[in-house]
Amino acid sequence: MYRMLEPKILGSKSPFLFSFLILPLTFAAFFFLPQLLGKTVGYLASFCIYWLYCLLHGVQLKGNNMAKLYTWPPLNRQNVLLLFLCFVPAVGAFFAAFLITYSQLNSTLYFILVAAALVNGFVEELYWRGAFISRYKQHLWLAFIFPTLLFGLWHISVYAAYGITYQGGFLPLVGGAFFMGCLWGYTAYKQQRVLAPTMAHILTNFFAFSGLIVDNWVR
Repeated sequence: MYRMLEPKILGSKSPFLFSFLILPLTFAAFFFLPQLLGKTVGYLASFCIYWLYCLLHGVQLKGNNMAKLYTWPPLNRQNVLLLFLCFVPAVGAFFAAFLITYSQLNSTLYFILVAAALVNGFVEELYWRGAFISRYKQHLWLAFIFPTLLFGLWHISVYAAYGITYQGGFLPLVGGAFFMGCLWGYTAYKQQRVLAPTMAHILTNFFAFSGLIVDNWVR
């Protein structure tokens, strides 16, 4: 019985393979576009390519229950603990980046910071957590482990961005992405919801991006 169903099951999972394309695509964009277009325009253009890819492939990948993913989970003991863990990266980013750099930001930079955090946090959770979970639901590898690994790996492309420096270098950026992907991915997988990870992701981005902006465009 299992062998008779296996080809059909594998066929239903094949769209996830397109996710691998995001690694060479974003690596090339972040490395070459800042050189061709200038640091600011090239960096923004690279993120736009990444966001567009996430949205387009996310639409292809998603299942039919995306709306449910943005409802609040039942407040039992497990979900309360997961909600708490979701916001641990935001607390870390607040002390490691925002608390140090907030005084160097003006109103224009705050606007950019809010916009970037909202767009990136929403799009990434929609794709890396929402689309995969809506399609593969309780499949441990395809709903949680695979997108979590790829989420961490794609940050190598961000690290390779030409002319951009990051606080602490490679390990905090890529290792931190793996850590956050594990927290948010596991929460989304267990709750079959992405609302809390999305909120935590946006807040973490807001605090973390403040250091990125100050280090590369203010100082």
